[in-house]
Amino acid sequence: MEKRVVLVLGGLVLGAALALVTGRGRAQVAAPGVDARRWEQDCEQTHGVDEARALAKARGESGWELVALDAGVMCFKRPAPPPPKPADPWPGY
Repeated sequence: MEKRVVLVLGGLVLGAALALVTGRGRAQVAAPGVDARRWEQDCEQTHGVDEARALAKARGESGWELVALDAGVMCFKRPAPPPPKPADPWPGY
């Protein structure tokens, strides 16, 4: 019993020490002044290899990239077009 307690406490101390040494993970952010890239996503169900092959070819030719495939559902992404620039609020009189 005492051996188990020592092992558990040792594991907790080791885990806490590693957490302090490694620090927190941080998400990657875009550089200041640079817009983050936006993506379009689309998923479609396919029934069979021939249909999946045809869909992948058609989407690839349209600039889509296959990012996931599960149970016949194919998910694609491509860079989204830039948002429209806002109209100039000053009419320029």
